Amino acid sequence: MKIAQVATVGYPVHPARAGSIELVVWNLTEQLIALGHEVTVFATADSQTSGRLVAVLEAGYNSSPNPPICDWLGSEWMNLCAAAERAGDFDLLHSHAYIYGVPLAQVVDRPMVHTHHVGVSADNHEFVRRHPGSHVTAISAHQWSAYPGVRLLATIPHGLAPDAYVFHSVPRDYLCFLGRFIPGKGPVNAVEVARKLDIPLIFAGERTPYFTEAVEPLVDGDFIRYVGPVYGEAKSALLGGARALVYPLASPEPFGLVMVEAMLCGTPVAAIECGAVPEIVDAGVTGVYAKTLGELIERVPDALGLDRAAIRRRAERRFSARRMALDYLDAYQRIA
Repeated sequence: MKIAQVATVGYPVHPARAGSIELVVWNLTEQLIALGHEVTVFATADSQTSGRLVAVLEAGYNSSPNPPICDWLGSEWMNLCAAAERAGDFDLLHSHAYIYGVPLAQVVDRPMVHTHHVGVSADNHEFVRRHPGSHVTAISAHQWSAYPGVRLLATIPHGLAPDAYVFHSVPRDYLCFLGRFIPGKGPVNAVEVARKLDIPLIFAGERTPYFTEAVEPLVDGDFIRYVGPVYGEAKSALLGGARALVYPLASPEPFGLVMVEAMLCGTPVAAIECGAVPEIVDAGVTGVYAKTLGELIERVPDALGLDRAAIRRRAERRFSARRMALDYLDAYQRIA
C-alpha cells in the first residue's frame, strides 16, 4: 500500500527527539516500511524517517525557540492540507493531527483514518458526530468510553521498538517521575510517595509554569532531584535505572506511553488506577495500581519485588511497534 502518515508538528518525527505522538508515528512508519509498504510522512523538516518526508514547516512549534509559525492550530492545518492536496498519490491517509482532519474526508477522494492521541472533549465528539462516516481509531478502550455512540474503526494501543530500550536487570536506588509537569500528572504526589517510602526521587521532563510554581520548591538536589528533559539513550538509562516509575495521576488519561517505555526497560510501574492505566499495567506482573495515593504507597513495595525480565517480556509481547503496525494494517485494509 501507499500510505500517508500525517504527524503532528509540535516536534519532529524522530526516534530520540520527538514528543509522544511523533514518536508513535516514527515507530509506526518504520514498521510499515519493514512490512513492505510505501510510506510518506508529513512532518517538520527536521524529522527523521526511512520513508519519504514532506515538510511544510522547518521546525515544530514546541521544539524550536523561534518556530516559523507560533499558531499551533494553524501549523497543524497547514500540514493536514499539504497531505490532502496530495491525497491522490496514496491508497490511504492516516492523520494523527488530533481530530482536525475529520472534515477533510468530505473533500479527499481517498480513505482517511483519524487517531486522536489525547483525551476526548465534547467538541472532539461533536466533530465526529457531525461526520458519521469518519474512520476513527482509539488508543485505549477508555479513550472514547464517554461517547459510546461513536463507531470506532479499531482500538489499537501504542507500540514502541523494544530494541530502543535497554533492559536493566538490577536498578539503582531511586524512583522516577517522567512526563509533563501539569497538575493532572500528579508530580507533587510522586514526592509524597518517595518521602513515605524513604526512596530518592528523580524528576525528568520539560519545565512548565506549574513546575516552577509547585514542583521546583520541592526539589532539594539530593533526595528529590530534577534532571531536565531526557530523550533517546538518556531516557532509557533513567527509566531502566529506576526501582519503579511513579505514575500518580490526578486526572484520567487515554494512554500513558511512558509506562510502556519503563516496562520495556524492565522497570515496574506504580500508578493510580485512573483512565487507561488498568489496560496498560498488568497488576502483579508489570506493576501495581491503586485507587488512592495512600493505597498506592502501600503497594509500591510489591512492585519493587517484581521480576524485571518478566516485565520486559510482557511489554514486548503487548506493546511492540510491529504489533501496532499489524493492527493498523488490518484496519487500513478494511477500508482501503
